[in-house]
Amino acid sequence: MALIGVAGTVLAALAGLVGVIRAAAINTRGQSNLEDSKSRRAAYGACATALIVRRDAIAALMDGMRSGDVDLSTAKEQLAEARAMRASVMSTIGVVLIEGPEWPAAAAESAAHHLDVWLDGLAYWVGEGMPDRMRDPSQWDGREEDRQLTEAAIERFASRCRRVLHPEEERLQPSAGRLMIPPLRRR
Repeated sequence: MALIGVAGTVLAALAGLVGVIRAAAINTRGQSNLEDSKSRRAAYGACATALIVRRDAIAALMDGMRSGDVDLSTAKEQLAEARAMRASVMSTIGVVLIEGPEWPAAAAESAAHHLDVWLDGLAYWVGEGMPDRMRDPSQWDGREEDRQLTEAAIERFASRCRRVLHPEEERLQPSAGRLMIPPLRRR
């Protein structure tokens, strides 16, 4: 009888030990997931910020050129600043590529590409010396389309980041509305 009691005590101790080991493994996994989430959040946030800052700089240049509030020398300066911001955008995209997964990184690359196309369209007018023919409203249709494509690409990136960081919300709200990130308007 005493032998059965000792065996029961040993089994209970082993079961307790297994429970402690499993709890430690779960805690370690949870901590690792938390660190991954923090790292991704920082990478995604930096990339989104770089994309939005560059978008706002390009929008300010376009709006100033379109309204005639920007002269050629100022347009050249703003164009150079917006071009210089590309390096910052690309370095943050590199971090997003490393953090993964691939689909938010692909959306970030697409947004950067649309920013480049939009800026190249404006650079054409600056290179032409901002001629009078650019005052024709129809000349801006292509640049306006570039702006809209850029906005959609940035929104797509932000949406994919949210889906990675908050997968439970995707299940709860499959038809959630889009979050538009409004451009910064200069006054």
